[in-house]
This record gives sequence, structure tokens and C-alpha cells, in this order.
Amino acid sequence: MSIGNLGRDLRKLKIWLTYGSELLWVRVRMLRLDAIAQLQSIVVLMVLVVLAGVMFFLGFISLLFGLNTLLTPQTKVWVFFGIAILFLLLILLMTVLIIKLLRKQSQFMTETLTAINEDIGYLKRSNNAKANGEHKI
Repeated sequence: MSIGNLGRDLRKLKIWLTYGSELLWVRVRMLRLDAIAQLQSIVVLMVLVVLAGVMFFLGFISLLFGLNTLLTPQTKVWVFFGIAILFLLLILLMTVLIIKLLRKQSQFMTETLTAINEDIGYLKRSNNAKANGEHKI
């Protein structure tokens, strides 16, 4: 190993570390922003779920009291069971929507982490290509 090769290798290492660290820093900041956005989204989602639950119960209780005074005993059975089935279907629909929203939110961080892996792979490939004597940009 000659001193010229050692100097060239040190320059390559310096360039690789400089660009690699800058790229890694940018990706980490992007990951931080994604994490903050996801946390904010989850907090807003939970607040909305709680508010929707409170409004649902208040409205439902009011509806039941109103229907109890208006309907005949025969009709009450059909109406109350129909309402129960309707709300079960709505709960299932909202559960599916919440799951889809959570899966969509988790994709943001996954995409950023994948991009970091691609950047590291690119840096490794470019470093290996330069070490083999190739000069491709």
C-alpha cells in the first residue's frame, strides 16, 4: 500500500463521511417531522373519537326517551332492535375507517426509513464502485 493510495482512500472516506452524514442528518430530521405529524394526528384522532362517543351517547339517550313516549309497545320492540342493529353496523364501519387511517399514518415513517436505507445503499455502492476504479456519478 503506497502513501498515494492511502491519501486517495482518506479523501474518499472524508467525502463519503461528509455527504453521508449530511444525508443522514436530513433523513433523521425528516423522520422527526414524520413522527411529530403522526403523533399530532393520533392525538387529534383520539380527541375526535372521544367527542364522537360523548355526542353519540347523548343523542342516543335523547332518541330513546323520545321514542319511548311516542311509540306503542308493539312498535317499540321493532324500532329499538332496528336501532341497535343500525348502530352495530355503524360501529363496524367506523372501526374499519379508523384502522385504515392508522395504517395510512404508519406508512409515512416506513417510507422515510426505506429512503434512509436506499441512501445508505447508494453510498455503499458508489464507494465500492470508486474503490474498484469506476468513476460514475
